[in-house]
Amino acid sequence: MEIVVVLVAPVPVGHRVEVVWYEEVSRGLVPGQERVDDRDHQPLITDLDTGIAYGSDWVWGVSRRRRPDVPYEIGSRPRSELREQKKVTGVVRACRMVTIRGYPELEVQTHLTLELA
Repeated sequence: MEIVVVLVAPVPVGHRVEVVWYEEVSRGLVPGQERVDDRDHQPLITDLDTGIAYGSDWVWGVSRRRRPDVPYEIGSRPRSELREQKKVTGVVRACRMVTIRGYPELEVQTHLTLELA
């Protein structure tokens, strides 16, 4: 299984991982209507051999308040508004980190090839 994510997740080849995709359901503008946000390329990736978890600000919930020289406030668990959509576990068989040179900043993608458990 090939997974492409828009975050930094340099998981070593041979490590076991759990990948969880989430969705956020919110009320639509019309009563009874729901809006689903399911960012396919922003799952939570946990290296089961080291315990390191890789995720985006969308998963962790990041305070947008920023002061100079002070880190963002970041949650320690996935946001409570999210519900699990899909989960897989497997072993990393290949990992590629890709830096995309854009203006004004750089973007990073991680490509993981998994052998599913």
